[in-house]
Amino acid sequence: MRTEWNRPHFKATGKGIFLSHYWPFVGAVVLTLVLSGNAVILQLNQWSNELMDFLWTMGVIPPPDWLVTLERYTGLFPSLSLGAALVIALLLAWPYEVGLCRFLLEHSAGKKAPFSRVGFGFQNNYGNVVLTQFMRALFTFLWSLLLIIPGIIRGIGYFAVPYILAENPNLSWKRTIQLSLSMTDGYKWRIFVFQLSYLGWYILDALTLGILGVFFVSPYYYAAQTEVYRYLRERALAEGLTTPEELPGLSPADPPPERSLP
Repeated sequence: MRTEWNRPHFKATGKGIFLSHYWPFVGAVVLTLVLSGNAVILQLNQWSNELMDFLWTMGVIPPPDWLVTLERYTGLFPSLSLGAALVIALLLAWPYEVGLCRFLLEHSAGKKAPFSRVGFGFQNNYGNVVLTQFMRALFTFLWSLLLIIPGIIRGIGYFAVPYILAENPNLSWKRTIQLSLSMTDGYKWRIFVFQLSYLGWYILDALTLGILGVFFVSPYYYAAQTEVYRYLRERALAEGLTTPEELPGLSPADPPPERSLP
């Protein structure tokens, strides 16, 4: 019989798994922050701005008229790092998110998945992973153009996309997005409340300049979020929203067999 939604249980289970595999979880989250956080983008922003300032000052490349007009009337000055941020997200951060989900899913109480599993999104149907994650981000952006609230709701609807890809990277992008919307139907508010329940932790994280987030809050959150997906997956299979062929499941990799001495 299917269990009912239990947010405290998700958080307690996730926290226990995280603490049982503390340093691998911290390491996986650090890579997430590096690929999708400000460090890379700020460095690219600095390099690109310095390069363009040098070229324009030396008269090698004059600034385009549209850029001068944009800066004059809006005060905005686009940087090359905007494009770099999109490239990094598309080619690195989003596939890594799928690998992170695989890494998290393969962890269970008393078991340990190899850290190399975070590369799953790069090693298994990389093109489909990139395409699906791009379409997820594109649709979220388009819904956000309507109003902020529809964008948030739709973003929650795509909650399961990277986890689905972590189970089956061969599933088409249309079916992956459709399945995620089906799995979260009727649970979007509960997922939002779950996410909101970490607000206090992230306020404390801000007070520690991000240190608490790296070493506790973010790994704890990701582990608990994985338990939410496991619940939604169980429900989807029980109610016929998907099949074991689409969500084949997974388990920690078995150790290689020992070779017998000749």
